[in-house]
Amino acid sequence: MKVDIGIASLCKKGEEVCGDTTKIIEEKDSTTVILSDGLGSGIKASILSILSTQIASRMLEKNIRLEEVFTTIADTLPICKVRGIAYSTLSILKVKIDGSAHLIEYDNPSLMLIRDNDIVSIKKIKRNIAGKEVYESFFQLELNDLLFLISDGVINAGVGGLFELGLGRDRLLDNIFKRNLTEQAADKVAKKIIGLTEACYMGKAGDDSTALVIKSRRPRSAVVLTGPPQKKRYDSQLVAKFLDYTNAQKIVCGGATGNMVARELGFEIETSLDYIDPSVPPVADIEGIDLVTEGILTLNKTVDKIKQLSEDNFNDNKNEFDGIKDGASILSKSLLKADEITFLMGSAVNPAHEELMKSLQLKPRPVIIGKLVNLLRKHGKEVNIERY
Repeated sequence: MKVDIGIASLCKKGEEVCGDTTKIIEEKDSTTVILSDGLGSGIKASILSILSTQIASRMLEKNIRLEEVFTTIADTLPICKVRGIAYSTLSILKVKIDGSAHLIEYDNPSLMLIRDNDIVSIKKIKRNIAGKEVYESFFQLELNDLLFLISDGVINAGVGGLFELGLGRDRLLDNIFKRNLTEQAADKVAKKIIGLTEACYMGKAGDDSTALVIKSRRPRSAVVLTGPPQKKRYDSQLVAKFLDYTNAQKIVCGGATGNMVARELGFEIETSLDYIDPSVPPVADIEGIDLVTEGILTLNKTVDKIKQLSEDNFNDNKNEFDGIKDGASILSKSLLKADEITFLMGSAVNPAHEELMKSLQLKPRPVIIGKLVNLLRKHGKEVNIERY
């Protein structure tokens, strides 16, 4: 089981930064999400919530248990002398690949779980960790479960204005059901919850607000065939292996590779004449294949795009390729959407490409595929490569 995650936030009116901070840690066997709400708003609240999430994420990346992580953070958090509460709240949810979930919550609104259009109650254990009263839960997720972690800015939206006591948990859930949001993708649900929050505040948000939405699903797979085999007599064998992958998005990268696949299938390859991005060759179509792109130029450009996304802020910008139709953007989106990716890489050399690669300073296929594999693994993808 895998999860899709959507995050949307709203700053308090007059503030330039949000005092809520989120963090996602993708690993091979689990996904962990963290939500922290710094006391107050603006820069100070942002620094406090960032501090909490950074400590948590670095410890979790070293496979330190959730309990120990929370203990360290609880010992580190200062207490507001005036209000007698900690300077930031915290929720940490870890979901393993078998669907088992472990949740620790401190002072944030409780996690909400919707399954088959019903609200599911989660049994919670009240604990005292490092002098802080926290709630801990262990539960099992099912496919298409929808979970919500929200900061109190969402729950309190419209307090004293549109609603005497704010939007509240019941009104929020009622709105989710009435708009059939349970059927939508996690990122769209998160945006709509924050849109509702902003409407309740009537455009004058009284607090920072964040919605972190998690939706469970089956793992997604992709298989990429790039480059013909070194010896032509193995063409049929390689194409047959490629076609044998079921329940996986089938992607072909390379002109010669596309011609090989089309020939073996007995279909025509139809190349688009639309240069959406002048620096990326157009895509093509082969019946039965999900995506067909040019090879070296597109792969080099894809590595650049994913690398840039990683440097900017991957989780905030991972939907950047939505609606962009050039081959490198479509390929980037497909690879980032998959959980398990297999590269079938032929080692035939096209002499016609050598001069082009030198003049454009492009990396040859084995080098650029190696870079792409490393980038995808950094994003928690399970990647295999087979050479022919």
